[in-house]
Amino acid sequence: MTLDPAALADMLDMVGDDPEFVGEVVDAYLADAPDQVTGMTEALAAGDVVTLGRHAHTLKGNSRNVGATTLAEIARSLEESARAGDTTDAADRIAAAADELGRVSAALAHARERGWRA
Repeated sequence: MTLDPAALADMLDMVGDDPEFVGEVVDAYLADAPDQVTGMTEALAAGDVVTLGRHAHTLKGNSRNVGATTLAEIARSLEESARAGDTTDAADRIAAAADELGRVSAALAHARERGWRA
């Protein structure tokens, strides 16, 4: 599932039904997530598994916050592999994360149109 609509609805409820605040959180996520993907790519190219894991960890947590469950899972697997020092298929998984981020962006735009409700 690209986007769990319940996560956004829960966030909306937690912030006292303030769709503008949810929009700010989502906008911050959408501004930061591509930087995390780029950071993973650069860290992999540099052979820096610690930094790769850190970027994956950040992307995982932030993706979970907005309900981007598939992207969070991809990032989780990258984080775990990086911590184990295994970058065997990291390039493919980073590419999958970038592709999924495109789907997440579209899904979040649609959710915004619906007022963050399913």
